[in-house]
Amino acid sequence: MATLNFKLSQLYPGAGEHCINTCANPDCSNFGHPLTGRATRKSIWEEKRPDLTPEQLKFVEMHGPGAYKLAGASEKHRRISRVFAYQNNPHVWSDQRTIRCLGQTHEGKICDSGFSILSPDHLDEEIDRLRNFNGVLDGPSCGACGKRFLDDPDEFALDGVHERSKDRKGQPVRQKRTPTSLRVLHKPCRGKKGARFSVSLPHAGQKTTADNLRILGAVLNSAGIVDVQRSIGIAGKKIGMSRIYDRIEWLEGVFLAYEREMLRRWNDKVEQSGKAVEHLLSHDDMVLTVNWETSTDRRNTQLNCAITADARSGYVYRLDVDFDPRATPLDTFNATYLDQAGMPQNLEHLYPNSKVQSAPKFSWQRPTGRYHEPQFFAACVNEIKAFQSRAKRRMPKKDKSQQAARSALIQRTKGMIANIRMISEGWFGFPIDESEERGSFKGMTTRDIYTKGAHFALLKEILSRGSIVLTTEQEATLPPLLPHIFDEEIREDRFAWMAMSFNKKATKPEKLDKVKEYRKARKQFHNDGMYAGRFDPGTDAQTVSEAFIADRMATALRGTAAHFQISNYQSEVFPALWVRSATQASGEIDKTVGFPILPRHMRRTLKKLPFDQEELSQDLREELAPWVYKATLQPVSSFMNSLRERMSVAARAGSGGARVGGSYVQGAIFNPRTLIALLNIYRVHYNFFEPRPYTCPYEEIDDLVDPPKLTPRALRIPGTDEFVDLPPRARRSRARMTPAMRHGMDAFTQRNDGTQDPPDIYRMLYRPWLYMGTKLGARFERSRGRQKHQVPASS
Repeated sequence: MATLNFKLSQLYPGAGEHCINTCANPDCSNFGHPLTGRATRKSIWEEKRPDLTPEQLKFVEMHGPGAYKLAGASEKHRRISRVFAYQNNPHVWSDQRTIRCLGQTHEGKICDSGFSILSPDHLDEEIDRLRNFNGVLDGPSCGACGKRFLDDPDEFALDGVHERSKDRKGQPVRQKRTPTSLRVLHKPCRGKKGARFSVSLPHAGQKTTADNLRILGAVLNSAGIVDVQRSIGIAGKKIGMSRIYDRIEWLEGVFLAYEREMLRRWNDKVEQSGKAVEHLLSHDDMVLTVNWETSTDRRNTQLNCAITADARSGYVYRLDVDFDPRATPLDTFNATYLDQAGMPQNLEHLYPNSKVQSAPKFSWQRPTGRYHEPQFFAACVNEIKAFQSRAKRRMPKKDKSQQAARSALIQRTKGMIANIRMISEGWFGFPIDESEERGSFKGMTTRDIYTKGAHFALLKEILSRGSIVLTTEQEATLPPLLPHIFDEEIREDRFAWMAMSFNKKATKPEKLDKVKEYRKARKQFHNDGMYAGRFDPGTDAQTVSEAFIADRMATALRGTAAHFQISNYQSEVFPALWVRSATQASGEIDKTVGFPILPRHMRRTLKKLPFDQEELSQDLREELAPWVYKATLQPVSSFMNSLRERMSVAARAGSGGARVGGSYVQGAIFNPRTLIALLNIYRVHYNFFEPRPYTCPYEEIDDLVDPPKLTPRALRIPGTDEFVDLPPRARRSRARMTPAMRHGMDAFTQRNDGTQDPPDIYRMLYRPWLYMGTKLGARFERSRGRQKHQVPASS
């Protein structure tokens, strides 16, 4: 077959704001530097350094900043186009290409690291989608130009009858209750239709507070959607599902707006303190499988949830799902690949002044490339097939005319399926996804690499300026992303990334035995150090733990002579050495740690060592020990375990027994949009409203928790007022505080006795959190204050 060959300059889509199509090696001259032509590099350096010799100038031309080459394509990305222009002449091409870096490292070597081409536009779209949680926090917008009020509140002015301070007679108007809406004018669009509009309180459309609180309590305590429906029924009257879904979406908006305001206040407080901040973060993924929607299409929808939490407090910053509930696959397909007459369009990319004049669009060029495309095209077909099944059952077929209409409709929809397959299979070379996993046609799964990149980009927006220490597992999507998302922090030596692994299959007896052995060994190590003069009674426990780790650190190998890390981490970009930790704490048994990115001097030292370096110098051990000490995934694991236990809608809908294919779980959710809303509600409630004991993993390593207290006990003699004293029992008191309180967020209530209570959900639900810090928020709050904090039960 004929093949389609290109130059890198023809395919390069640019680097975008986050420089994703550049070298990810922090020690390379091309780090964050987009593609630059050879002629351009030569002219730049001729002006910049006229004293360069011809040999030096030639080297700059070949390997200067911006030098890349197009590498060979993997067979797994191979596509064959057989229709339209290639009907009689099929062409082979690769839907994904790899770029090799020709830049020079700090050691004077050629980097030669590789990365796949991604779309900066797709990443920006995903960031825009997740920034306001699929539009939940978008807020109102101008009807004339579409400008959102919350993007720039200063462009809007309070206006209209809702803001009158005097009546027609000139008498002051006294507000007797909280206004449910205020009128706003977009000043640049004054005089245009839609420039003046009313903004209502988020809870203005809600009716009964008791129902809202009952729904909230139910979904947070393992109740299924049907159980919620049953619990709020009145006198045997069944409440519709749409009402429950509306309330869940309203609760999601209130919770997320509340969280955003609390994070803003926290950031202001941290910045005003002027103290150096170190963010210790843990990141992991959780997979949720959503039930199928119809019995005719028994395929589950698999969702990947990216979760990042603070290691010290357990606060969960973000939970992002690779699912876009706003997308409608069939409508998107028709709008993208079919014109108004139903003819194919937008299928090829033009390459003028080239041997290849046109070719099918690559994944980074296609408008649908942000989605998981095999599932995208399959979802389009599934939607039509589901319609065919309903039409066959429901359309009348008594006489010949009805039968003919029915047959004509079925033939028409078969033609639609043929068009989809012609474009997806014949042109783009995608086989229709016939597996048990598929994207729901009430939304669409997105490519995990874009969702993951957007997750970390938005995480940076949340965090106050400071150093970042991130611990993850060996996720294949992270190496091409994290160096670019945190490029500023890497250049300023404010970012460290550890990849961690531990024995997740260890049984409880094994864990107890290893923890017991570890505590005994550490105690003996501490005592020996005291006798030897290495430690004194005032030595910090962290110092002892780091010394213990350094003393017993060992090189990690897979078997006896293979890399421990997976292939994505076996690159010139990252150090090859991984080490095993001597600690057995936080449930992380047999912990192994790698160091993809550390501060510059440490990173460059580690890159010189082979993966199987057995003898580690004492200086290196002492430098690595603090990083091994900080590596943990406990806060994310605690949250995921809590979520699995508390929410029945997060139950796994996987296969069971000898059954082939996905299984249906009674009571589990089938609507991914509702599942995302419930996850957001649960996460904010977990952070702010649910006091729970939590021990920082670093404290658990060091036994820094409060010592147990002896509690006196007595046993009452039946039928008398006499008691028999019993030996006191040792009890350990734990602070029952929320992650937000431990994190330093001012969201608690101070009691007279000095203790702290979590905020009152009842009061939180009916405040205009979305508009805090704006004119609208101030106006709503002033009216609320005049009522002496009396929250209405209905509005």
